[in-house]
Amino acid sequence: MSHTPEGAHRAAEPVEAAETTSEGASLGLSIVLFLVLFLAFIGGLYVMSLMTPVLFLVGLGIVLLSLFGTFTLVPRFLT
Repeated sequence: MSHTPEGAHRAAEPVEAAETTSEGASLGLSIVLFLVLFLAFIGGLYVMSLMTPVLFLVGLGIVLLSLFGTFTLVPRFLT
């Protein structure tokens, strides 16, 4: 016979579940996302450097899109 009340063991279970961490994303997916977003960022910087107003704005859009993907979409996708 146990000395602890039956409800005490049940109360401890959610705490243990809250302390576990996720397994994370696969290494391959992380590498592919890094390469795509990093190359988009570098490509946007290159297009911005071509020194025409239209290409500067296009490059700026690419850079902003890659940064948005890096800091907003990737954390939602990988967690």
